[in-house]
Amino acid sequence: MKKYLVFDLDGTLVVSNSQIDSIIYNYLEKNLNSESIETARYYIENFQWMSLQELFNNLIEDKTQAKFHRDKLTEEIDALQNQVQFFDQACELVEKLSKEYTLFLSTGNSDNFAEDILKKWNIYQYFEKILGSTNIMKSTQHLEEFYKHIQDENFYENATFIWDGTRDREIAESKGLNFIHIGNDGTDQYEISEIKYIETILPLIK
Repeated sequence: MKKYLVFDLDGTLVVSNSQIDSIIYNYLEKNLNSESIETARYYIENFQWMSLQELFNNLIEDKTQAKFHRDKLTEEIDALQNQVQFFDQACELVEKLSKEYTLFLSTGNSDNFAEDILKKWNIYQYFEKILGSTNIMKSTQHLEEFYKHIQDENFYENATFIWDGTRDREIAESKGLNFIHIGNDGTDQYEISEIKYIETILPLIK
């Protein structure tokens, strides 16, 4: 039996992807020229793991201005937490699974957004460690931080990554993690349509 579960947030536990995308695109349209907007759209659509800081670093040469826009956009995204909804049974499952597994959370959202939304829905305490992309982008770096935190040399082989985005598959595979794909499109060995069905598939992962 696996010992650790690493959860994605958007599209896995909470329904917020489309809202966040709209906020990002609206902000870019108000603050960048048309050429930069098209470049940003390319990065967002093809590099979903990219942090907002990296996005603006690629769009704006002046790093002070890049950080300014990162911070302003982060404020707008963080304000979204009052509208975010968890998927059916997600919170109950997090609490239940925390009794059998050590839970981690890795998200492309800001650290504050992730922590605040989990606290609001009273499931923050069930996660061993939570990493957003404010300081460390969502990537293999998050898994490495979890590895160092838990101090288990077998962490990667004992962990399962639960996600909904293509980039997450690459992150999991790079470290040899088993993973569960939220989305029944027939591309992965372990797939479920929604997080509420996770208990039907966890026993199958050895």
